[in-house]
Amino acid sequence: MLINLVWKKLFKKQAFDKVVNLAAQAGVRYSLENPHAYINANVVGFCNILEGCRHNKVQHLVFASSSSVYGANTLQPFSETHNVDHPLSLYAATKKANELMAHAYANLYTLPCTGLRFFTVYGPWGRPDMALFKFTKNILADEPIEVYNHGDMIRDFTYIADIVRGVIHVIDHPAQPDPQWNGVTPDPASSYAPYAIYNIGNSNPILLNTFIEAIEKSNQ
Repeated sequence: MLINLVWKKLFKKQAFDKVVNLAAQAGVRYSLENPHAYINANVVGFCNILEGCRHNKVQHLVFASSSSVYGANTLQPFSETHNVDHPLSLYAATKKANELMAHAYANLYTLPCTGLRFFTVYGPWGRPDMALFKFTKNILADEPIEVYNHGDMIRDFTYIADIVRGVIHVIDHPAQPDPQWNGVTPDPASSYAPYAIYNIGNSNPILLNTFIEAIEKSNQ
């Protein structure tokens, strides 16, 4: 009840014309330990954002999604037009849920919503549990690092400044209905409603071992 009062007062007091929601309970592994934290933050919390936007005539909602939604999809490179119905973690499922919830509000209330799927963001002020910081800390301390599958996996890494540029660019370009969209061959990245999904990443996945080698060289 208190949380509901807080977001209602915030939206009423500030009179936002555009909203960027980057808040979430992040991380895949922690969702195994505390699933309720993900539902409360990522689903209930996001519903509060949508309701605030709906009732206060917000012109555009930009929200963070995640590359984790691609889940069991192995087709590379990832595209917004790919199917993302097979998440492999609760975290990914909640981010997929955000995309579905946003589309519903775009349809029901003509609220322009743009979702941005981030790909392993790194840089200053990153979470200490991320691989970059954990690997760097152990390498500097001359301690072993924990690597799965012998490091034989690839990932996209995106510098935080590139993420910021993408967000800023999108803010002033509200999602628009796609006149070519149809329900026979539906495009997951657009809609007849004012809704859009974009990948924000460099589309240049690298081996985890290459990533580790780069850290080691920078610390020599």
